[in-house]
Amino acid sequence: MARIIYAVAGEGFGHSSRSHLIGQRLIEAGHDVIFAGSNKSLFYLKEHFGDRVKEIFGLSFDYKNGRIHPLKTIKKNILGLPTGDKINRKLFRGFFEKFEPDLIVSDFEPFSAWWALRNNVPFFSIDHQHMLTHCRLEFPKGCDVSRITAYVITRCYYASATSYIIINFFKAPVKRRSAVIAPPVVRPDVLSLKAHSGEYVVLYTTTGTNEGQLKELLGGFGSQKFHIYGFNKYAEEGNCIFKKRSTEDFLADVAGSRGVAATAGFSLISECMYLKKKMLLLPLAGQYEQFINAHYVQLLGLGLSRNELDEKSLSEFLSETEKPMPDDERILWPDNEAFFDVLRQRLKQLAMPIKI
Repeated sequence: MARIIYAVAGEGFGHSSRSHLIGQRLIEAGHDVIFAGSNKSLFYLKEHFGDRVKEIFGLSFDYKNGRIHPLKTIKKNILGLPTGDKINRKLFRGFFEKFEPDLIVSDFEPFSAWWALRNNVPFFSIDHQHMLTHCRLEFPKGCDVSRITAYVITRCYYASATSYIIINFFKAPVKRRSAVIAPPVVRPDVLSLKAHSGEYVVLYTTTGTNEGQLKELLGGFGSQKFHIYGFNKYAEEGNCIFKKRSTEDFLADVAGSRGVAATAGFSLISECMYLKKKMLLLPLAGQYEQFINAHYVQLLGLGLSRNELDEKSLSEFLSETEKPMPDDERILWPDNEAFFDVLRQRLKQLAMPIKI
């Protein structure tokens, strides 16, 4: 039995759901796993693992009109550091040191990774973000500033992991031996769904979307139905059905949809790929990872990448949904067991191998 600390970034749902799946497999293999989470991941993981979950101070973003606000993000995190430092010192001295972990796993959580480095504890990075620093990519044009910023931030999050397991939906050459690419994993709720092609399009909106303008735009598409998430209300207005927040309903709608229009988050892309749904991706400004995701989705024929939702992009997307899903050898389709095979091989390479 190994003692493992699994630390999870607090921004976004994908980190939490992925860590839930992987952490549960480690527990089922007989290991003593403790989670460290912040913000969203703290609340999510506590629902599933209770006292196994400890609080760690985590970095967070500040948004304005659905976009990251850089200056407010910096200010927010600087102001939170004094309190955060107290939280983390208490966690490290009161728990980490006493627990004496054999391995730290970080899903884009920096403070636990730096603790592992200072204390000579092996640590694995398991995330999607490190494709930006550890893979050779084809970069979309016109995003040089965002690309450099994202590269620097990702590099500074943590360094010198024993192994970087980069979860990704396309093959790309890695730059160093410590890195390996693994296919996406999807949660059991998605695995249990049966996909079929419906007549509606699922649209997931972000904060700042103008409801009136959206209804006017979609109303111009006549009998084409749209199931809309993001306003957290139920209403039927013309060809638009607004849905309340519900993970179960959302996934069921995706499974039965004609296609999905949303931002370019990695988890939703993975779920759409598993359910064989074409995507219209609208990357969030300021999130270069999303621009890369959207670029490769279009490059590989999995959907379209557009800067904004308008009549032209929607018309093009509806035509795109009529085309079959691509059969491209560069695509890494979601495959949980293939991911665990990669993880298993990396765990075997530790000085004290860990079995799963």
